Amino acid sequence: MFLFFVNFNKLKKQNISSCVKIKFMGEPNKFVKNIPNMITMMRIVGSVAILFLVPLSLPFFIVYSITAITDALDGFIARKYNLTSRLGSIIDSIADILFYLAMAISIFPTLLRLFGWEHWSIVIIVTAIHLINYIICAIKFHRFSSIHTYADKMQGALICFLPFFLIGEIYWLYTSYVFAGGLICFYSAIELFLIHILAKEYSESNKSIFLLKRNNSKIEKNPDSNNLD
Repeated sequence: MFLFFVNFNKLKKQNISSCVKIKFMGEPNKFVKNIPNMITMMRIVGSVAILFLVPLSLPFFIVYSITAITDALDGFIARKYNLTSRLGSIIDSIADILFYLAMAISIFPTLLRLFGWEHWSIVIIVTAIHLINYIICAIKFHRFSSIHTYADKMQGALICFLPFFLIGEIYWLYTSYVFAGGLICFYSAIELFLIHILAKEYSESNKSIFLLKRNNSKIEKNPDSNNLD
């Protein structure tokens, strides 16, 4: 359950929203713990629904936008109220893949008509590196790769906004977006590749290549611990 604490002495000096703190009273029950996962499941349902809508139509963008919002909402709630879990992280990664796959299938005819070799070369290279990352993680750590780096989050946002830049089919607009976004997506893929190669153990705390040395040092000092996941 949620318990609201209100500091009435500060209401005169500050706005109400800054004086209200939301905390869990005791251990959150099973329903509360699963709220992020339920939001993630909404993304999976929305991804399926996208496939049955006319690409780049108003209903498409409504369902697409709501589905995309759940991508940020589930993680925010999980971190905000300490409801993160390994299962939730795996489901979130699967939901992301399904969402992007549904988007790609839906707008593929449009991309096929608009994109040239200069666009597809970026898509193929980045996709190939990510597939290699999944294979490396499976072989080295014997698990599904669900690390969300900071660059990966930026990549997800860029891919998510792609359909909006196809409205009107303006060549210079979507081409500039693909090339600029492609650089960030390429960096994200290479960074994750290096993390998988150089990491001593799988850890979702490796949010950046610049944090890898610190996390490896923690593992060396306490090799029996597995508290980085």
